[in-house]
Amino acid sequence: MSHESKCTVPGCGNRVHAKGYCRKHYGQIWRKGKIYSQKDDDVPAEKIDQKASSRDDTDRMRALERELRRAEMMYKNVIGFEGRLKWRREIVEVKKEMTRIGMPIPMPEPMQGMGLSLASNF
Repeated sequence: MSHESKCTVPGCGNRVHAKGYCRKHYGQIWRKGKIYSQKDDDVPAEKIDQKASSRDDTDRMRALERELRRAEMMYKNVIGFEGRLKWRREIVEVKKEMTRIGMPIPMPEPMQGMGLSLASNF
């Protein structure tokens, strides 16, 4: 018969990990030597929300950039009309999302082997 007890910190209902504390609070004690909360910080909750929001936006922007590079690479390398169409749609959707969140759309890299000079085509 196992009895799952709760964390001893008031207001925390998490399961005990060690010494009467949940993983979160035990980790705080192990790292900092005390249990800290938002009340301990002098930073207002609005600032914390803004910081987390800006970090989420930055992570989203990076993810969209990676997704766009991947889609452009696949578009260049795939063979067949259907495959190219699929990746072209992906590129368009990613660019729409980038403009929706106000992110500048990077210029595509020039394709190698497709020179612009007319002399090389003759």
